[in-house]
Amino acid sequence: MTQLIGTTYVSYTCVTSEEVRVAGAKYRQIAEDLREQITAGILPPGSQLSTEPQLAATYDASRSTVRLAIGLLIQQGLVETRQGMGTYVAEPPTPLTVVLSREEDWQAGEPADAALQPTGKPADRPETTTFQAEATCASAEVAAALNVAEGTPIMLRRTHRYLGRDPWSLIASYYPMDIVKGTALEQVGSSAKSASLVLAEHGHRPVGYRHDIYARMPDTIETAFFQLPRPVPVTVVSRTTYDASQPVRLTRYVYRSDRLRLRHEMGSIPVR
Repeated sequence: MTQLIGTTYVSYTCVTSEEVRVAGAKYRQIAEDLREQITAGILPPGSQLSTEPQLAATYDASRSTVRLAIGLLIQQGLVETRQGMGTYVAEPPTPLTVVLSREEDWQAGEPADAALQPTGKPADRPETTTFQAEATCASAEVAAALNVAEGTPIMLRRTHRYLGRDPWSLIASYYPMDIVKGTALEQVGSSAKSASLVLAEHGHRPVGYRHDIYARMPDTIETAFFQLPRPVPVTVVSRTTYDASQPVRLTRYVYRSDRLRLRHEMGSIPVR
């Protein structure tokens, strides 16, 4: 429609809600078809997708609709754009396996997260590059795990773990302040001894563990740490440590979900 405003003709393009609905359905159909080709191996990792004009002609769609479809595949981590080169099928991440049923040898000085190491060679074990410790108050969730009242003073100790240069996990351990009072775990610096060994030396020998595992979307700190270019869920392993009478530590391990496989083993398993 063209309308004269003053001395200027202004053109308007009217788009109905039905046209918007059809366009929305179209880009999802295109994305689904390309996703199926990627999953089936017709478009293998590293292969280049057709250009926007070629895809628009193939699917009888506008280039803007094709861009929406490609954008959806980028969000899902299936394709990536390379400046000046085009769009390529992304290499799938290689997940690492963590065995939940392994316990750390705290008497030998292993840290709490030694129990949740990725399987493989010792050289592939993650390293701590950042350590933080602070006194804080228990949130409702932490208080429930440690069997204390919400707002109770606790000690929080954080570590950032890397595999080479790649971020591997964020670890946060929470301790009731009355348990760590006067120990190395109350200090801001890192402890020369494993946390479990310190607990045992002060009458809180670890005898049991409970794991709560869930997935959620990352917060801003996790997004920055894992360098996520797109929304990727994280897996949280919440591990409560008990002495003979009470919980003495809550440790949360946060991993990038598409880089992690959790395994639980029971009984005697032959070594290959």
